[in-house]
Amino acid sequence: MAILKEKLADITSTESVIAEDCVFTGNISTKGSLRVDGVVDGNIAEAKDVFVSKTGKVNGDISCQNCVVYGNVRGNIVSKEKVEIMSSASVEGDVTPSKILIEEGAIFNGNITMKKGV
Repeated sequence: MAILKEKLADITSTESVIAEDCVFTGNISTKGSLRVDGVVDGNIAEAKDVFVSKTGKVNGDISCQNCVVYGNVRGNIVSKEKVEIMSSASVEGDVTPSKILIEEGAIFNGNITMKKGV
């Protein structure tokens, strides 16, 4: 079972949502959580939790506390705590977490550098 699946209810009631029919171009900086159901062409910085749904796509780097990817990320992920790459996900980029989970079936092309409290 995924580390953050039990937090999914919290993530879905998050402060910021990029809806499925939305394309956001530019960088996002938020101290809260972000759910991406659409497309973000740019970097996501300083977020608490980032959730990329099956329909979500991020073309840029992600810097956050926790990250759960069901969709597509083309960029590096730096997480202070956990990164979860689920079976439906595709991640192309380097990942720097304290803890990581990659489900069977996920596509991951990059390097993993694990650090305590990045």
